[in-house]
Amino acid sequence: MSQNPRPTRKDLRFQDLVGWHARLTLCHVLEDGSDMVAHIVGEDVKALFKSVVNDRHLDFTKGTRLRDLIDVDSEAQRQHLAKITLIPSIAISKGELNLVNDRKIAIASLDFPLMPAPDETPYVLSLYDFEAPLFTTRGL
Repeated sequence: MSQNPRPTRKDLRFQDLVGWHARLTLCHVLEDGSDMVAHIVGEDVKALFKSVVNDRHLDFTKGTRLRDLIDVDSEAQRQHLAKITLIPSIAISKGELNLVNDRKIAIASLDFPLMPAPDETPYVLSLYDFEAPLFTTRGL
């Protein structure tokens, strides 16, 4: 780990997050602070996003903007990201997603700031909690 008391993306070791891999995302914050781009997305979170976006191929290898997946007020998103990256602070985000099958799902994430290295925008590690039983096929 670096001498900086606040971790950077390079300080993050995924083996330290065992048990959370399926429910995390690693995103970089856009330079203007308006949105995040997801680069590493856990399998449970991918399934959630695919349940929100109908008939769309989601390619996280190049990064996907979260606002393309989740309908969120742009000013609320900007304030949330400023709290995480400028203060910096751990922040909780809560909401409800409308799935393509007309169900709603409660979702929450705990967003951890990862400080930027020189010439880099900040990163955010998000750990998600959501109603997993909606992903079963029973009763459909």
